[in-house]
Amino acid sequence: MPKGHLKLKNLHIKGLDHIIAFSPLKDQMSSAYTVDVDNSKIENFAFIIKAYKGSFANNITLKNTLFKNCSNGIVLAADLKGDYNAEMVLIDHCTFLNIDKNVIDFFRDGYDESTIGGHLTVTNSNFTACGKLEKSSILLKTKGIINVLLANNTFKENPVDYAALLWGEKNNHYTNNTFIKSGEIKVEEQQKLKILY
Repeated sequence: MPKGHLKLKNLHIKGLDHIIAFSPLKDQMSSAYTVDVDNSKIENFAFIIKAYKGSFANNITLKNTLFKNCSNGIVLAADLKGDYNAEMVLIDHCTFLNIDKNVIDFFRDGYDESTIGGHLTVTNSNFTACGKLEKSSILLKTKGIINVLLANNTFKENPVDYAALLWGEKNNHYTNNTFIKSGEIKVEEQQKLKILY
């Protein structure tokens, strides 16, 4: 329902490979909702989180949780013309294991500087054996997101070229991350422009 708040703690949720673990209702979630998951285990889903066009989360907070054996991870990339699907996304002390693609896909296209453009913070987390079906060869996709912090994470055995591709002209930062056969973090000062009309 609109303005919903989902809070889960100390749960083990095992799905089927065609089911989405968390998703807003189509055409009904333009009012901001929140998702808060702590100390849980979530495995065997088609998506961990999937946004739809027009949906908007005020906060998504994932802490101390294992995400395992999912086809897709966190996909907040439902609109290709400047809108974005979440304001604050915080991931802390989480483990992502064997996520095939779209481990984190937090997307905002366009160049409207009047909007804040989203916040993504990923800290103290582990990404292992993820991205084997990732066509972009980028593990954490943050295209167009203004505020990104990647700190104290470990990337291990992820078959991609880049753990992340950050936007240097914006508030995108990384520090104290470890890479083991997982590419690197690359910073681009300018993003490629795309005509939207």
